[in-house]
Amino acid sequence: MKKEKISVDFVFYILSWIILGSLLFIGILQNTGVLDLLSVIGPCSFLSATGFYCPGCGGTHAVVSLVTGHPIDSFLAHPFVIYVAVCALIFASVNTVARIRHTRGVSFRMLYVYIGLAILFVQWIVKNI
Repeated sequence: MKKEKISVDFVFYILSWIILGSLLFIGILQNTGVLDLLSVIGPCSFLSATGFYCPGCGGTHAVVSLVTGHPIDSFLAHPFVIYVAVCALIFASVNTVARIRHTRGVSFRMLYVYIGLAILFVQWIVKNI
């Protein structure tokens, strides 16, 4: 029996659906009052130890804002969260349609990672200025 190689595009396709499913799950828990994510997550230990914001500071607030229907607040808290959500939505939806139609979908490009890293870095610098 021949082993099939799993493509990077397939891994990111599955990862996109996991991200979207997780956001949906968190949104349901957050909006029904079962979970208050902001009260569960404590203060940033990097901020407490150094006095500087870490590259992820604001991420939890951004996720909560996004799943409660406040995308502008989410973007202002941490633009990386919106970037990942939009990329996951596009990648998952376009590739799902492509799989149904048996056509070629969107391929993963390292450029997407570099853009995400640039967003993280710029956001981190701006918050600490």
